[in-house]
Amino acid sequence: MNNTYMPKVYRDQGGNRQVIGPGGTLLMEPGSFIQWANPTGAADYFVDLNVSATGEGTLQDPFATIAEAITASNTSIGLTANRWWARRNRIFVMGDGIDEDLTVLPEKCDIIGIGSDLVPYPRVIGHHTIAAAKVGCRFINMGFTADGAGDLFAIPAGCHGLQFLGGMMQASAAGNTKALEITDSALVVVQGVNIVQNPGAYGTGIFGIGVSIEGTASNHQTIIDGNRINATVGVKVVASAPAYDSYISNNFIHSVSYWVDDDSDQFHVINNRAITDIDTSTSTAGYDFNIKLASGNLQTGSQAGGACDTVPFTLIAEG
Repeated sequence: MNNTYMPKVYRDQGGNRQVIGPGGTLLMEPGSFIQWANPTGAADYFVDLNVSATGEGTLQDPFATIAEAITASNTSIGLTANRWWARRNRIFVMGDGIDEDLTVLPEKCDIIGIGSDLVPYPRVIGHHTIAAAKVGCRFINMGFTADGAGDLFAIPAGCHGLQFLGGMMQASAAGNTKALEITDSALVVVQGVNIVQNPGAYGTGIFGIGVSIEGTASNHQTIIDGNRINATVGVKVVASAPAYDSYISNNFIHSVSYWVDDDSDQFHVINNRAITDIDTSTSTAGYDFNIKLASGNLQTGSQAGGACDTVPFTLIAEG
């Protein structure tokens, strides 16, 4: 039987037609789309940073700002009637280079970039000082360009489970203090992010610190993995941070000063590739971390000849 001709249900909304059928062939005209449901059963919201007026947060009628979607998500995820406490909402963001400053994170929610600028994701221009703790937020494939001279992101205590996955963080032309400042938040992941200088102002348009782990109460099981970081200091960890079971691994870091400055001596530093503008004729001049928790790193300094060190030193095994 050819299910193309089976009975179908047509639902019209805002000039768009949804076709609900029992199976068979679905023919799509240019500009059509298939809308899929959130697999957790929670809500999806859509943001188009270029619309002339905000909408209801659907794909056909998106919000104009990320903040509106965050407000809606935080309302729905916490409703007793929904009982979505162990589910995840999703916010899909379309746009190119748009100004917005975030002050609130969404609880138990993914913010997913599906737009395009010069890069294959939206790019939000601003600075994001988060006012209160929210858990379980993930940024996926999102681009951010800093304005001003302060932090690009300042994350307060209690934002456990925060993740930045893919995308970019770019300094302003004037330079900024930090790309990511994360205070007393455990189970954090920063993975696959490009932290870069401003291409219009190399040398001055740089972050003072790429990733800064701060606070002395709760920052265990932090993973900083697979990133490309160009900053004055690549990764900085405050003294006395209880960063147990935490890793700085598989990163490519170009720093003016230390590529890792871990004053807690708790991070495992594994398989990184580093270039520092420090003369590393004395190899320990280029970094500060617990060498007993390090393995397989390579470091190139600024001295003549461009010598490359293994950190820690590699010894030939005894026969």
